[in-house]
Amino acid sequence: MSKSDYSTEDFVLDPDFKNWVLEGNASSKNYWEEYLKENPSKIKEVTKARAILLNLSRKKVQLSQEKEDFLFSQIEKAIQPESSKAYQTPVIQLDSWSTIQKYSYVQSRKKKVRRRVTSILFFLLIGMIFSFFYLFPNSIESPLELQTKAEREFFQAPPGVKSTISLEDGSKVFLNSGSSISYQKGFTDSTRIINLHGEAFFEVAKDSLRPFTVKTGSIATTALGTSFNISSFPNEPISIALISGVVVVSEENKLAEEKLMPGEGIQTNAERKSWKKERFDVEHVLSWMNKTLIFDAVPFKTASRKLENWFGVEITFNNPVPKDLLVSGKFKDETLENILIGLSYSSGFEYEIQGKNIQIRFKP
Repeated sequence: MSKSDYSTEDFVLDPDFKNWVLEGNASSKNYWEEYLKENPSKIKEVTKARAILLNLSRKKVQLSQEKEDFLFSQIEKAIQPESSKAYQTPVIQLDSWSTIQKYSYVQSRKKKVRRRVTSILFFLLIGMIFSFFYLFPNSIESPLELQTKAEREFFQAPPGVKSTISLEDGSKVFLNSGSSISYQKGFTDSTRIINLHGEAFFEVAKDSLRPFTVKTGSIATTALGTSFNISSFPNEPISIALISGVVVVSEENKLAEEKLMPGEGIQTNAERKSWKKERFDVEHVLSWMNKTLIFDAVPFKTASRKLENWFGVEITFNNPVPKDLLVSGKFKDETLENILIGLSYSSGFEYEIQGKNIQIRFKP
């Protein structure tokens, strides 16, 4: 083994090292002084090994106060830079403790110098940045804005389109029409946080060191490795449905928190502060992934919002929507017109398709 790889125990067991510490002959002194010069990172191990050997040995090396003062004065001279060529005073041979202290002091001085230089450069850089933005306030974006934009990823599925996104950690996100996600690129060393607007199904890659959290307004859903669906559209309740694994759903102020098992879900309304844990129908929750629209006694405006996102159209009402009108029906891979025909019979309205605009008028 190379002595540059020595541990504390290796130094203790080395005969040459032991001879240097306990006997201090000239050849040992020269060798180990050169060793410390070339391997300053080993000072800590050398110091520990010396202490162990001295404690094990009956011969304790003690220096008189006079000799100790003399040796440290020589150390000071040895580590100071040469002021002129006339300085030729040789450094005397030192015992093991003095040699170690000499190189410990050198290392300490180097670290202090490095820290001082780093601090000076840092403040110079900050000064230059502030000077630049003071002189050219509107020339470019601030460093904070640039960093924020560089670190954030944004994906959106426009109305009429569904998207599949593979994340850097191996997780997959299936994004429903009219939905979007954003997150810090590469996540962090301790967390994986996604911001969701709309609806998405998540297949989370396992990572025991970094929980996976989806934030929808004030609601956070956290998992390590699992699959779940979240629906969070404006003016509608937030719905979380767990397919596999385990998740914890919590409100940001910790007013409510629930641990979900497969088949369990949460429906919550942040504005009304409602919170309901319930079982759910998997086929119903994941119907959008199977090109199936299911309306199960939902308000007509909720149904129309789904149709707008599903087909990328805009629905306009020519007269008020009847109060308490609920819609039911199941449509698998159907055209918009076929769905409107089916709903018009049960809901009593007439419609007109004008490109991407749908006009609806309820019958008196």
